[in-house]
Amino acid sequence: MVSIEKATTKAGAARYRVRYRVNGRTVERWFDTLAAARSHKTRAESDAADGTLVDPRAGVLTLDDYFAMWLEGRLVKGRPLSPSTRLGYERLYRRRNVKERIGTRQLRALRPDTIRTWHSEVTAAVGADQAAKSYRLLRAVLATAEADELMRQNPCHIRGAGEEHAAERPMVATELVLDLADAIEPRYRAMVLLAGFAGLRTGESLGLHRSDVDLLHGEVAVNRQAQEVTGNGRVELPPKSAAGRRTVSLPAVVVSALEHHLEHFATADPDAPLFAGPEGGPLRRATFSRAWSAALRFAGAPHGLRPHDLRHHAATLTARMPGVTTKELMARIGHASPRAALIYQHATAERDQAIAAFLDGVVGSTDRTTRAPIVGLVQPSRGAVVGLVEVVDSTPEAV
Repeated sequence: MVSIEKATTKAGAARYRVRYRVNGRTVERWFDTLAAARSHKTRAESDAADGTLVDPRAGVLTLDDYFAMWLEGRLVKGRPLSPSTRLGYERLYRRRNVKERIGTRQLRALRPDTIRTWHSEVTAAVGADQAAKSYRLLRAVLATAEADELMRQNPCHIRGAGEEHAAERPMVATELVLDLADAIEPRYRAMVLLAGFAGLRTGESLGLHRSDVDLLHGEVAVNRQAQEVTGNGRVELPPKSAAGRRTVSLPAVVVSALEHHLEHFATADPDAPLFAGPEGGPLRRATFSRAWSAALRFAGAPHGLRPHDLRHHAATLTARMPGVTTKELMARIGHASPRAALIYQHATAERDQAIAAFLDGVVGSTDRTTRAPIVGLVQPSRGAVVGLVEVVDSTPEAV
């Protein structure tokens, strides 16, 4: 209920106070004329009827202040942000794209025209893709501010501003995946094949424990991912989504590599990380990156090829299997569907094993000529494990 009360100052002048409640708090506004008070009362009653009434004092919060609150209370599917995701948001916000340009603005000062001007400036300064990332973050923050009734409406209404148009990643041939597996240091061979034929993300491979590998049934269980967070070091977290927690049937080429890996490079402790660095202890991403860069050179791979491109290869091969369904592909690769119904649908274990057998057939029928020289390695027959030999020529320094 909105009310108007008349009061008289010491000088004898009339003043009019409009009072109403928002979220359990009493809001008061003073006016010099009854007409102005009645006009504000009418607007407040209309906003209350529309469900858009907000506390006018709430909007004095700056975007910087509210972002700190948002980050602390942000939930994704009911769970707090992972340390790596939180760090990513903080870094994106701290860039001059957001904080430096509009961080000190009050929430109530952020209007659609303000956002349009900001977006144009950011696009001109850092490019469309960086602007899209910043815009999506800002839109999410202000959507929460609207839900908290600190703003009448989220001012981010630029159609298409959050869409990125990154260049398409290169298609990786099966021959190249096998070449890279042969070219990389032997202790990382199984990791390359897990990405290239089982579709594991790098963080998922780094998060594997010895007990997650079932050689008898030819499976690997993805239960966690390992990330490195500034200030926290290495942390093990649940997979990116509920779909990321999965058991993947493996083709024989991967089972063979894992069998060799367990025998030569993994400790007997079932809870120990499956992949360790040369000095022992969990494998660091930087260490693997250096080995990956060297393998790219030895195998003659395209410049800029990323480990994640191997996962794309695995998904592409799986999608080519005759009769494979979208749900089976998503279950194997660990993708969450935009359709909520797919969360409750699961591919059968038998079908997943059929996918692994199909991948075996692709590997077995691949006709390739190994790129020479593959430094420091014996060239195995297809499906065989790699052994160490004496290196005669010096190996190019890893980067």
